Amino acid sequence: MRDPAVPTFRALFDVLSATTASEDWWPAETRFEMMAGAVLVQNTAWTNVERSVDALRAAGLLDAAAMRGIDREALAEIIRPSGFMTAKSRSLKELADWFVRHDGDAAAWDDAELRSSLLAVRGVGAETADAISLYAYRRPVFVFDSYARRLLAVAGFGEHPDYGRARAALNARVQAEGFTVDEFAVFHALIIRAGQDARAAGGWLIHWPRLMRAAGRTP
Repeated sequence: MRDPAVPTFRALFDVLSATTASEDWWPAETRFEMMAGAVLVQNTAWTNVERSVDALRAAGLLDAAAMRGIDREALAEIIRPSGFMTAKSRSLKELADWFVRHDGDAAAWDDAELRSSLLAVRGVGAETADAISLYAYRRPVFVFDSYARRLLAVAGFGEHPDYGRARAALNARVQAEGFTVDEFAVFHALIIRAGQDARAAGGWLIHWPRLMRAAGRTP
């Protein structure tokens, strides 16, 4: 039996929807641009990613075939604003190769097959693979990133120190609650914005009770 003190994922979504503003997410004009952004954002702020994406666009490299053909050292210089440019340039080129070879077939793969294939790309970990599955290929995926894990902990879903353990413990539960792909996409965006607001407020222990009260719920 579910502990009534622990909210459902649906209740969590409703609280955030009622209290938190979010922009459309993921900001990208094409599927490959979204995927490139998912690599570039690793361990950096989105403002840095925007600078790198703008530079890639100016160089005509937000096309997988074009990125596949550029020298890796030259690519690393273009994406310098995102940091870790040596590793990220290698990952981007491998992702571009994956896209050229597999994008046409990926729509026919089931969710597990798509995730497994993405995870085989160097530099694409679980969080990146799940974000790509959700936003590029419109699969019903909850992203258990650090923003989500901090919120889930304060909301009573338990402490989960890394992505894999959080997903193993909670993925079946969130999938059983009937979220659509669009709702999962909005959910992730709301969690990111709420996490930013929580940081500005002094942390989730302060911000979460405020959200609950604002949504008309007992913290």
